[in-house]
Amino acid sequence: MLWFKRRSSMRLLKGLCAVVLSITTATSSASVFDTAMLSDFALFAGASGHSAQAGYLGFGSESDVHGNVAARNPEFGAGSHIHGYAAGMHSVLGDSVQLDGGWQQWQEHQFSELNQQLLRLSQQLEALGGEQTSLQSLHGYHGSGGLNVFQLNPVLMAHQTVEIYGSGDDIFVFNVADYFLMDGGGILLHGINPNKVFFNFHRYNTADEYSHLAAANIGTSNIQGNWLAPNMLFQIGDGATLESTRVWAGAMQLNIQTFIPPPAEQPTPVPAPATLILMLLGLPVLLWRLKQ
Repeated sequence: MLWFKRRSSMRLLKGLCAVVLSITTATSSASVFDTAMLSDFALFAGASGHSAQAGYLGFGSESDVHGNVAARNPEFGAGSHIHGYAAGMHSVLGDSVQLDGGWQQWQEHQFSELNQQLLRLSQQLEALGGEQTSLQSLHGYHGSGGLNVFQLNPVLMAHQTVEIYGSGDDIFVFNVADYFLMDGGGILLHGINPNKVFFNFHRYNTADEYSHLAAANIGTSNIQGNWLAPNMLFQIGDGATLESTRVWAGAMQLNIQTFIPPPAEQPTPVPAPATLILMLLGLPVLLWRLKQ
């Protein structure tokens, strides 16, 4: 009888281990924010479509970008300096443009592959949902030490600063479904790895003369983190502070001075559910009981 109980218990334990393993595998494979290819680029403009501006990336004069740049149709203002390589299908070079890593002539399939990754990432972030709130109400917010997800109300900020606190373990996702206008002030991160911060503009809208792209407009503000807008025109005006920042969009118009991305990292895993952690913690106790 004792032998039968132990054998039944071992079968139960093996079953539990299999469940935990399957949950762990599913969690690790389905909950990674895959930025592996995108994170190679400080700036990426990859939209395709009927709009003449789709995939356009326009630099103002003397723009200084510390990273790689890829756009279907980049236009470099006079005196622009790219501390990396630039990739595109067509280009317009102003006077005295410097490309430290040279020019790479890309084909349609290269942009399509990278743009599909951006679209998948945007959809994955959108699916997380999040608490509906305003950006201003997050001033002084402290991260949970894990995944923090918010849906932002329309953002209209002038000379306001939002400061957010956390640790290197925090992941922040801000899903933005409407307009985002910011001039002055900004968003400051304290203790948070900017690689793990995502502002995700995930809808199709119509704005200005762009038939397939919506518009976000950032003026003389301080922003950090990864900014995703696969179906939008992303505009940054003169005087913005852009350190530890990346922008991956459908199209961009930039009148910037210095643009510095955060160092690239490995894909960011979403923390495992608390129930899974409890199950894992309980396994040693169960093993000890079976030996008694």
